[in-house]
Amino acid sequence: MNGQRIESIPISEIRVVNPRARNRYTFSLIVTNISTVGLKKPITVGRRTLEADGTRYDLVCGQGRLEAITALGGTHIPAIVTDASLKQRYLMSLVENIARKRPPHSALLREVLRLRDQGCKHAEIAAKLGLGKTYIDGILRLLRAGEDRLVTQVVAGTVPLNVAITIATADTPEVQRALNDAYEKGDLRGKKLIAVQRMIARRSAREQSLTAVSIPTDPQVDLVKEYETQTRKQRSLLKRAALVEERLALVTTALRSLLADDRLRRLLRTEQLDSIPEQLASRLA
Repeated sequence: MNGQRIESIPISEIRVVNPRARNRYTFSLIVTNISTVGLKKPITVGRRTLEADGTRYDLVCGQGRLEAITALGGTHIPAIVTDASLKQRYLMSLVENIARKRPPHSALLREVLRLRDQGCKHAEIAAKLGLGKTYIDGILRLLRAGEDRLVTQVVAGTVPLNVAITIATADTPEVQRALNDAYEKGDLRGKKLIAVQRMIARRSAREQSLTAVSIPTDPQVDLVKEYETQTRKQRSLLKRAALVEERLALVTTALRSLLADDRLRRLLRTEQLDSIPEQLASRLA
């Protein structure tokens, strides 16, 4: 790209060329964050000729930020105005989308920890993130107890918060009662119930191993165990490699079918999008 500059652009003059549907919860976090600390990163747009609808810019990166500022009543937004080619803009948008793909619950957990480390009180964290104080209290209580796995399950929506706290603090009968209550209320059914049962089984196995009597082991036995462990890891790696190979074969087959269409090939050449990475091109040959 030849250059870029930041300008305050009227939102009404920006056209979203390739709009995406956005998770409502993720979007609410963006709006809350911007309303609290302001816009930390400008969007990116490309300038073009004025259209009849009044737009003169195409959005390259930052649809979420643009929609959040609009939802907050803003009329202008800081934007990097790039003179990159159309092909480069597509690449910039693609790179940002890939880089942004993280599990939403991981992002939420990181934000809770960041605010806690800044010294924010529970009520302040809840207000900044648009969540209930009871929910934040429970999450931080689990974190203090070292229950990182349970926290991940709670934030992901797999385990209800009250059930997670019971699992972390109660004995087996109380845990079972909590599971029964959650099942009757409909909070734990199907896959969620199975996931919680597996988690409890793993916790029970770990606790039993920690309370078991320590018996001196033979170095040769330790060596055999290490060999078995490494063998399992290698098998797992081979399975993952086979899965990647299968997916790559599917992608190759799909691309080969698409590129067999003369009209599509002409369109790609016209838009200067007909280049293919060398490794992938070699598989299509």
